[in-house]
Amino acid sequence: MEVQRKIDHLNDLFFEAAETERKLPAAIKRQKMASWPEYVRTWDSYGWNDAEPSIGKASAKQVSNFEYALDLAINKCNSEDRKIIWAVAHSAAFRYRGPTWVKLSKLYHCDRRTIKQRYMDALVRLYYRL
Repeated sequence: MEVQRKIDHLNDLFFEAAETERKLPAAIKRQKMASWPEYVRTWDSYGWNDAEPSIGKASAKQVSNFEYALDLAINKCNSEDRKIIWAVAHSAAFRYRGPTWVKLSKLYHCDRRTIKQRYMDALVRLYYRL
């Protein structure tokens, strides 16, 4: 039971790290009007457009957890495990229903149950390397 709880913690850590990575600022900074939200510039469009709110900024704790997860992935995982863990984490970012196993199975050319099993095996190997 203790092992399963710690593996679930690793799973949550990588999912949070993928969401934090999307919250970090872009590598290329837009210079002109970077601080203003996008808005419609017609006279009859006072707040009635289909604008969607942007993702908030990452907190200091989220950035620290992201760095810890990145350190684990780089130093403790082999190349194949690292690719699977990050692919699953990014497919689950900001999704209520979790990873998209079908898209991942098409990416890795295998069945969705196989990619899920590979992901769990990668987390178990990472747990035992810690």
